[in-house]
Amino acid sequence: LQGENQMISPITWLSKKLSRVTKSPLASETLALGDVGDAGYMIASMVQEINCLPILPLVICRTDNQSLMETLHTTKIIKDTRLRVDIARLREMVQRKEVTVEWIEGKDQLADVMTKCGATAIKLIEALETSRLF
Repeated sequence: LQGENQMISPITWLSKKLSRVTKSPLASETLALGDVGDAGYMIASMVQEINCLPILPLVICRTDNQSLMETLHTTKIIKDTRLRVDIARLREMVQRKEVTVEWIEGKDQLADVMTKCGATAIKLIEALETSRLF
């Protein structure tokens, strides 16, 4: 959660296996981003209701997967039907302004240290200590 002063505070963290087996890294990233988007939208809705805000707080989802970003912004038909549904759901969330999806470089992905062997914790620790994002 990021305040008007740009200070951040984690309010939830989750590391788990995906809810289903996927055929590709793109499908895995898409499924994970969909879960994150859903959680972010729910939290933003609660913040809006608790604070009587006229508009939904901005939910920014960040991914270091370039293929996912390209797939979200193309009109090409996706052959994998399950992936097609997941991508369509993400596109709809973006279109409705429920979430915004941004690309970041892999070295700036704070969560990698929680799931990838050899990833550095320096940026995550710095963000938690300073309450600031890179």
